[in-house]
Amino acid sequence: MNKLLYQVLDNLNEGIVILNEDLQIMYWNYYMEETTNLKRYHILNQSITDVLPDLGRNYYLDAFHDVQEQGIIRFFSGAIHKQMLNNSDHFNLKVTRIENNGKLFIQLEFINVTSQFNQIKQLKSYVNQLWETNKELKEKEKTIQKLAYYDKLTGVANRSLFYEVSAALLAKAKRDKSLLGLMFCDVNKFKSINDTYGHEFGDKVLIHVAELLSKAARENDLVCRYGGDEFLILLPDMKEVENYNAVVSRIVELTKDAVEIQNITISLSISGGISFYPADADTIDQLIVKADAAMYVAKQLKGMETYFYRMD
Repeated sequence: MNKLLYQVLDNLNEGIVILNEDLQIMYWNYYMEETTNLKRYHILNQSITDVLPDLGRNYYLDAFHDVQEQGIIRFFSGAIHKQMLNNSDHFNLKVTRIENNGKLFIQLEFINVTSQFNQIKQLKSYVNQLWETNKELKEKEKTIQKLAYYDKLTGVANRSLFYEVSAALLAKAKRDKSLLGLMFCDVNKFKSINDTYGHEFGDKVLIHVAELLSKAARENDLVCRYGGDEFLILLPDMKEVENYNAVVSRIVELTKDAVEIQNITISLSISGGISFYPADADTIDQLIVKADAAMYVAKQLKGMETYFYRMD
């Protein structure tokens, strides 16, 4: 393959592996390196079953044979065939035959569908919460299912889902006389990152930050991309105001080390503000305004490191 084709395959958001007739690895793209932590120069010309032992199962080997001999396309669902590449993500696998200069090769396409599974699970959870807090939801389910609820770039909730869920949880907090927290997060020096490395790199940073915040949040928290490099985290069912510190500590821990994105190592930090119903505000918009103001204080105090602030 020529250099241009290699560059194209390296920029795909899916894993591409090309095998020869003996199932030896001829090509291993950048996505595969990132997913498996295996560099191509370490595994080229090795058998795919040595590098990814799970693919040594008989049904995979039979599929490779059928693809080679008959030219058919085989497909394995990540919902059924788990742990192809690692222990946490789900991948669909498509196996096809390609021909070049009279030689046969097998192409493996690994498509990460973990976020799709998680989004479906999370959306079901929020639909159930809305149903419990609003009996009219049953009549609106068909409309809600058609809404685009997730940010296309980062995969976290967008404003539509945030406002649907936050309205229901605020009503629940008012009925139960419980706490509802909101964190307003902003990536420090994001404009400088964009100007220095370009918007494509900036998009990768936003994806990384969304993943980082999702890891730091609790299971029932909602992470939302509010706009640009601004994110919200909704914190329902908090027992004490100070409980938000557990989430903050995880964000601090996840941003303490430099990260490598597209072969560029940079330091990332996040400024954040926190507000609570009923102590700080009575509506969602007021909570956002109060947390936004606290975030700017945090940025002024320690704008080059991850820091969160709550207004008195």
